[in-house]
Amino acid sequence: MKSLLIAAALAVAPAYAHDAHDHHHSQHADAPRSFDKQPPKGTWAKCAVSGDVFQIADGTDFAEYNGRVYAFCCPDCKPDFLKNPEKYADRK
Repeated sequence: MKSLLIAAALAVAPAYAHDAHDHHHSQHADAPRSFDKQPPKGTWAKCAVSGDVFQIADGTDFAEYNGRVYAFCCPDCKPDFLKNPEKYADRK
């Protein structure tokens, strides 16, 4: 019986974790994709490549393009941006 309860709890846990992520995403959906200067740790941002909403942390990667600073949600997004910044940059 104990193992059945543990299995049920583990099966439900990812659903709760996903809901928490969606809550932050929808709560901060208006987060900026670019900044005038590098934003401080804790600032909400939207990744220019993936569109994911995240908080700036110590390890966040940044790139500057056309006088704007872009923050990336993960190390995989910055190289994509650098290959074709026009595709991902904010439109003026």
